[in-house]
Amino acid sequence: MALTPVYGDVDPAEALRTLHHAVDAGASFIDTADIYGGGSNEELISQLLKERRGEVQAGHQVRAGGYAD
Repeated sequence: MALTPVYGDVDPAEALRTLHHAVDAGASFIDTADIYGGGSNEELISQLLKERRGEVQAGHQVRAGGYAD
């Protein structure tokens, strides 16, 4: 399941519930990159971190050299 609209429409509340379920199941690291959803992925993860910061760490990938046109 995509958590941001990379592959089509996404219900933000359902995506956040999915992240909470992942943490409940033992996930403790969430990886993202600015290429996933143009920043919407990071906004979603920030909502999770507001509530569960002590339980999960987030990593962010950046692309060196920018994007090719």
